[in-house]
Amino acid sequence: MNNQYGSFASILISFLLVYMAYSYLGPVGGIISLLLVLAFLVWKNRSIIYQNSANKKYLNGDFNGALNDLNKAVSLDPKSSGVRGTYAYLLLKLGRTEEASAQIDEALKTALPSDKNLLIQTKALILWKQGRIDEAISEMEDLLKVYENTNVYAVLGLLYLKKGDYDKALEFNLQAEDFNGSNAMILDNLGASYYFKGEYEKANEIYERVMKLKPVFPEAFYNYARVLDKLGDTEKAIEMAKHALTLKFWHISAADKEEVELFLEELKKRTADTDTQGNKENTDKESPEQTETK
Repeated sequence: MNNQYGSFASILISFLLVYMAYSYLGPVGGIISLLLVLAFLVWKNRSIIYQNSANKKYLNGDFNGALNDLNKAVSLDPKSSGVRGTYAYLLLKLGRTEEASAQIDEALKTALPSDKNLLIQTKALILWKQGRIDEAISEMEDLLKVYENTNVYAVLGLLYLKKGDYDKALEFNLQAEDFNGSNAMILDNLGASYYFKGEYEKANEIYERVMKLKPVFPEAFYNYARVLDKLGDTEKAIEMAKHALTLKFWHISAADKEEVELFLEELKKRTADTDTQGNKENTDKESPEQTETK
């Protein structure tokens, strides 16, 4: 917020100087002053320019390009915890965990207390990917005490699942549903909790709600496929698994792409084996009739 006020003040002062130059030096002096001011503002706001460029590249799927621009933005504004935090998060999503860890620790050193909430969530995800799940959970439990937020519930609910504490995961994700029952990530966590507890009908009910929200992360479809498989709907399970593989997998995705591919192959093989067995049984039933005809 202070940076925003500072930028606004710089712009205001700059254009006041242009006005004064125009008043005292005439149109030519005013134009020259305006060009100098514009050049100064572009130079001063290079970090913001790189941030905007990074955002455009990210939206266009150029993730490495976005990362490079964020790196430049950080080098130009090293004290901005927000820029560094965004850089750390993208590093993590792209699998560069140790680099992300160094950046998030640096961001937390300079961040104001009000800016730390989002950074702590990134820190917890980094700890998870480093295999430090208990520390990650501790960070999020402490954060939830002072900052009740949908993303906090979603991350902590996921961490309980990743630890394998399914009783705690179910209890907590029901609480998360009470907080925001229309969030796809929270409902996915809840559906997965029921799945791992063996309550497949309840899991199915949750995933029917998830699908209505049109999620764009692959875990939702993969988890739904696993539930459908347990309920015997292999055809629809295959459909869901295939759709999961059309979506982007990140380093922080709750499931690996390879895991989903293996699951899909298993479903296809099982279906093929079932079809083969069915054809064999039909052939065996026909054989006696053919023998009698002869």
